[in-house]
Amino acid sequence: MKIALDAMGSDAAPLSEVKGAMTVLAEQADLEVVLLGLREALEPFRKRIEKTPNLEVVEVRQTIGTNEAPSEVLKTKTDSSIAVGLSMLKQGKVDGFVSAGNTGAVMAFSLFSLGRIQGIKRPAVGALFPTPRGHTFVLDVGANVEIKPAQLRDFAVMGRIVMERIFHVPQPRVALMNVGQEPGKGNQLIQEAYELLAGAPINFIGNIEGSEVFRNKADVIVTDGFTGNVVLKFAEGMGEAVLFTLRTTGKKYRWRGWVSKKLFRDFIGGLNYEESGGALLLGVEGPVIISHGRSSAHAITNALRLAAFTAREGVVDAIKEEFKGT
Repeated sequence: MKIALDAMGSDAAPLSEVKGAMTVLAEQADLEVVLLGLREALEPFRKRIEKTPNLEVVEVRQTIGTNEAPSEVLKTKTDSSIAVGLSMLKQGKVDGFVSAGNTGAVMAFSLFSLGRIQGIKRPAVGALFPTPRGHTFVLDVGANVEIKPAQLRDFAVMGRIVMERIFHVPQPRVALMNVGQEPGKGNQLIQEAYELLAGAPINFIGNIEGSEVFRNKADVIVTDGFTGNVVLKFAEGMGEAVLFTLRTTGKKYRWRGWVSKKLFRDFIGGLNYEESGGALLLGVEGPVIISHGRSSAHAITNALRLAAFTAREGVVDAIKEEFKGT
């Protein structure tokens, strides 16, 4: 199993990427990681890289900034770490790709190099949200600001496959994000999507409200990318705020003990992108993980774990099989 890692993606690149790769390789003897980056950026880490088994470097000559437009980089940054890494995935030289870089560029090059899975009109980005008894997989969390009802149906099917394959949840419960639980709630998009989801090959349980995301009411929640991204960033911010408050005022208000309780740490930690590692880009012809720009070495390690696990469990092949002939 070999995973390509964009070494120029995170805010602390390439330090986070190098350290994250070294950690995961120390854990998984059957895993290989390919670091893609500028020669001058990786040079200070050359000796450490050479001493790490199964860690290799592919040098590139370009990087992509966080504010560069995807339409422009497609034409001008073909020798960047994102472009080269996804090209390697297309050619079968690696089994997955991880980047904490420009999300739009990752999506653009994924569509350009890998292409969409037949039958899927738009890819989606899915992220895990914690619940007291596991996780809920929410998609889309940013790939599509405007969508059509049929695309929400596709997202639901892909989300079901992820929960079945990666988390081994039998007949995962799939819900539609809405402003109320009743079938007639929501705008025209949501009402039409409700009808499509009711007839889809999923265990559809109806609408779910934002207040129920963390209550283990559903295993998969589908929504448009605008709403999903707002929910994702709100959750990340809430997790950071809660931990900060407990750490700074815990002694005064006798809350400090809660920080050490496993259930509490697991739940709040689940709101942190560091623990999840990244989000899955679904609907393209290969396992792609998009990590947060602020990713530390710990986050990169988790992203590499997720990429390897996604590839081993055959998530992409399962999605292709489901949508064959559609």
